[in-house]
Amino acid sequence: MDRPLAIHGRNLICIGIDRVTGRDYSGRIWHQYRTDPIRFSTSMELIREMDDLYDRWNFPQRSTLVRRFGGEEHTVSEAEREEEMAYMDEGRIKGHTGDIGTFIVRVKYRQNATWQGEVVWADRQERQYFRSALELLKLIDSALEETEAAAEESPPEAEDEDDGPGGSD
Repeated sequence: MDRPLAIHGRNLICIGIDRVTGRDYSGRIWHQYRTDPIRFSTSMELIREMDDLYDRWNFPQRSTLVRRFGGEEHTVSEAEREEEMAYMDEGRIKGHTGDIGTFIVRVKYRQNATWQGEVVWADRQERQYFRSALELLKLIDSALEETEAAAEESPPEAEDEDDGPGGSD
């Protein structure tokens, strides 16, 4: 019997994809420090939400400063960070699934202004490593395309036939 792929870390994120529209998707994010999901409506919003979480947790730490136009970036105080992270429970991400696909992500490093880590496609128990946030999105895209192709290939479920008037009871 195959054992499920294990992935552990203090920055695990479960991504549930609920809807695919064109080449973009929406869904929910669960993590170990909060019980309710964070909703996202585009893949760009997904990346921003994840990056904001890593900044709040200060893990993994950025290797470069964020450059921006205009004002300064908001930073989270050490007290705010400790308060949020005091309630870590790895079980908070277990059992959550997206309507279309589910992915468990662990970013190990944030170097060269991007992410490096691993992702498990929970529906198939397949693990891949990624070298950038873009590569992570491409891995998720390929999994969703496979899911869509498999759904198109499978025959439609048989519907109950109505015998109509005079049919057998």
